[in-house]
Amino acid sequence: MATVKGSKQHQMVVVPHRPWLRASVWMLFLVIAAGIAWATYFYGLSMGIATRVEVIEERDAIRTQLAQSLVLIEDQRQEIADLKVGNEIDTRATEEVQQTVEQLQDRIAQLNEEIGFYKGVMVPNADDKGLRIERLNVRGAGDGSQFRYSLLLTQVVDKHDFIQGGVTIQVEGRQDEIETALPLEQISDADGSIRFRFRYFQNIDGELTIPEGFEPRAVTVVAQSTGRGGQRLEKSFDWEG
Repeated sequence: MATVKGSKQHQMVVVPHRPWLRASVWMLFLVIAAGIAWATYFYGLSMGIATRVEVIEERDAIRTQLAQSLVLIEDQRQEIADLKVGNEIDTRATEEVQQTVEQLQDRIAQLNEEIGFYKGVMVPNADDKGLRIERLNVRGAGDGSQFRYSLLLTQVVDKHDFIQGGVTIQVEGRQDEIETALPLEQISDADGSIRFRFRYFQNIDGELTIPEGFEPRAVTVVAQSTGRGGQRLEKSFDWEG
């Protein structure tokens, strides 16, 4: 029999046409992807909650350590007193421990003062509510004529709405044996009244330069709020720069 020559013939397979099968595969893929995304979200959420719990536990542990440290400090102070009686402790070590105790006491006093301040602002029980000139600090900054000031204004009210207005500051003293008052705009970059706007409290910081020959004695602060029920406050501070 003669052989027919030509290109190689491939077998063909006939499959049924099922367009719904491809759609089902894609739908299954989307469901799996959504499930993975949902699981990832809840995993991240649980990790965030766990981190917050860990931070709270760490805070509580620090508070416990602080209380234990205070007890230990008191015990150390008593031990130091006993060792002094027996003359069994080195003078330099005693001074270092006392210095540490004093620093801790100063820090505790400072924290108590800050707590009292924030309680007074957030939960007021004072009769003189409203705008208050809380404190003024003046410190040297560089040479003998440069100073930095920090003024703290607070609002002691039952309902804390925004309060705004202006503040003027002047330094009082003697210049060539003559009583003189220097407005802040003459001895700093301030341009007249300093504006303020806050709900609870606001720090106003700046620098000033005392002219040569001037002997500062006090600083007078005048705060004026605007709007309905506006207040005008004036308070004088001794010069401590």
